Amino acid sequence: MIRTLFCAAALAAALPSVAAAELTSESIEEKNLISGKAKIEPDSGYIFVSGPFRQNALLLRLPDDATVAAYERDWAEALAKVQKKYPGKLKNWESRAEVARQTKGRMPEKPIEPTAENFAIGAIELRDPVSFGPQYVFAKSESPDSYSYLTKVKPGRYAYYGPIFVAGGGAMAGFCYCMGTVAFEVKPGVITDTGNFFLVGPGLDPDFPQTGPLTGSEAGLYRPQNLGAEHGPLRFGVPDSLKAFPYAEADFRAYGKLDNFYGLSVSRMPPIPGVLAYDRDKIVDLKAVAPAEAAGVPEASAATSAVVPATPSSLP
Repeated sequence: MIRTLFCAAALAAALPSVAAAELTSESIEEKNLISGKAKIEPDSGYIFVSGPFRQNALLLRLPDDATVAAYERDWAEALAKVQKKYPGKLKNWESRAEVARQTKGRMPEKPIEPTAENFAIGAIELRDPVSFGPQYVFAKSESPDSYSYLTKVKPGRYAYYGPIFVAGGGAMAGFCYCMGTVAFEVKPGVITDTGNFFLVGPGLDPDFPQTGPLTGSEAGLYRPQNLGAEHGPLRFGVPDSLKAFPYAEADFRAYGKLDNFYGLSVSRMPPIPGVLAYDRDKIVDLKAVAPAEAAGVPEASAATSAVVPATPSSLP
């Protein structure tokens, strides 16, 4: 099934800051792959997810050189269009302003001249969002309970934006891992196996311990869940129906902060042994720390050198 994410038009009332875009991801079902109705294509990437129950998440494809070039081209074309319309808007404003002066009416707001410094077409990170679940499973079983998802995507590097449910029409529920998350590479023609990582990989975050029920103003505070204690251990592996195709275990790396593009509740991915840690609000790439320590770099210096910077939306 192909599911379309409407990243603004349908969300305009609730999320006015989201730029208009219509993007798709394709969920593949095992029965369609076996019958030949669906195929593993060499130019596409694939993300495989598994777990003991249904899951849902939103991933953002991180901009590569081709994405940046297309974005800058679209930005330049859009700027040229609004600049072409500006003289007419200014002339219309001058006429209305003159009427307001003569009638002592309310002065209309003067249109702002669009320039390279003040014009934007939205965040480049929202060009290729991908969601999966909880519906459109690849395969499921009852003994033991098992649900998996196979999603066809554009090859590239993806950041796990959070356990977010994307409903029909683009409505969203959940919270973003805007303050720290992981990213992984999806190669063309390869099924990238994430296993049950999104579900059980994160451990308890020591900075936000679980306590009793929160009430009042604390009710919306970040509450990480250690699902690994209940559903662990961490497992990777694809089913027999996928073993004839190229597949590889995802290499997760700590990733810097992201903007809250959709106006969701803000959170961060809890620490993950060997992958992700935090020094207060700084994100630490533990896979970068390990080689430094092996080379004899002091632990504190290794951790400092592995701090992941925030990820700005710096393009126009």
